[in-house]
Amino acid sequence: MTPQSLGMRVLCTAGALVLGITLVVTAALGGASATVGLSGAVPPATSTPATPAPSAEASELSVGEIGSFAAKAGFSGTSLAMAIAVALAESNGNPDATDFDGNGTVDSGLWQINSVHTQFSPACDYDPLCAAEAAFSISAGGTDWEPWVTYQHGAEIPFLPEATAYIESAGSAP
Repeated sequence: MTPQSLGMRVLCTAGALVLGITLVVTAALGGASATVGLSGAVPPATSTPATPAPSAEASELSVGEIGSFAAKAGFSGTSLAMAIAVALAESNGNPDATDFDGNGTVDSGLWQINSVHTQFSPACDYDPLCAAEAAFSISAGGTDWEPWVTYQHGAEIPFLPEATAYIESAGSAP
């Protein structure tokens, strides 16, 4: 038997309660263990938090503002809550956030769109509506958040209750 790993993420909503669970099960033989994950087109990014790009206008957007941009881009229900939570985890709501990854790529804007996504310009990444549209496209309409390192590590989970509360108050509950 060789070391194997199985990963799974479950998102459950019940009223304002959102429960995100990431399970990783690793089987080991002879004391050695390994975790095998899904690999994407982008090499693993560093865990350095995003920092604002030099700008006099850098400011954090509210959950409602992020939600409005995400809804205009096509997110709804549970995918809208996840879009808000991922943006908050990635950039703390700062549309000017920039992260220079250790693999030579750059993450930009609210959703930290990685520079490997050349179909989206840096100007788009820093524009909240365009970035929301890019995130909608990259996430396959809000169904696949694996391209985001914050999602892979569950960093969006603490933001889900606030995102869900916003959606419920806005009348489009997940």
